[in-house]
Amino acid sequence: MNTVFVVAAHPDDEVLGCGGTLLRHVSNGDKVYVLFVSDGVSGRYSTDSKNTKAKISREIFKRENMAKKVAKIGKFTIVDFLNLKNLELHTYPHNFLTNIIFNYFKKYKPDIVYTHYEHDLNIDHYHTFFSTFVASRPNSEFKIKKLLSFEIPSSTDWGINSNNKIFNPNYFVDISKYFKKKELLLNQYKFEMRTAPHSRSIKNINALSIVRGGVVGFHKAEGFFINRIIE
Repeated sequence: MNTVFVVAAHPDDEVLGCGGTLLRHVSNGDKVYVLFVSDGVSGRYSTDSKNTKAKISREIFKRENMAKKVAKIGKFTIVDFLNLKNLELHTYPHNFLTNIIFNYFKKYKPDIVYTHYEHDLNIDHYHTFFSTFVASRPNSEFKIKKLLSFEIPSSTDWGINSNNKIFNPNYFVDISKYFKKKELLLNQYKFEMRTAPHSRSIKNINALSIVRGGVVGFHKAEGFFINRIIE
């Protein structure tokens, strides 16, 4: 049995990036833990009026409830909603987020960690990746055997693709048996989903899983970039 830990910038990233893989982990008897970093809302608003703050609070509450429904259906455990400022993770001290993640790793001692790809369009994804990568460095408290980056439709595919920064997966997980349930999880985040031909539509995500699966001979797969594997 493995202990799996997901560090996700926003509620919905855990399903978009590796939902099928997490369902497969649960089916195999692994324990899955999820940490959400940003509130995913506040950066969308530019004023600090009382009405705006109330609206932000309501949206954060809705997002957390959706994430809790996903966790219940998927049998994941949410360890925390840090609710750091959306799209402003760069404003926190360098070690602030890293130390939080490190302490959770120290507590849960994960074997496998999933997080964002380094060159995503969304700046929160980068800072989440960087802090997770630093927190995962070899130490005497825990040993992470696999550190993998996932792709987020409408962020990874829209990212900076110059100088070989395009997401090129080199690790694949067969999710053929789990895609329907992944779709159920995605539908819990219904106001984050879009209609086709948007990159973050069910139709496109399904197509992406077929493409990733076809590369390695599966009907459907999720692709990852290997940051580190220790055997």
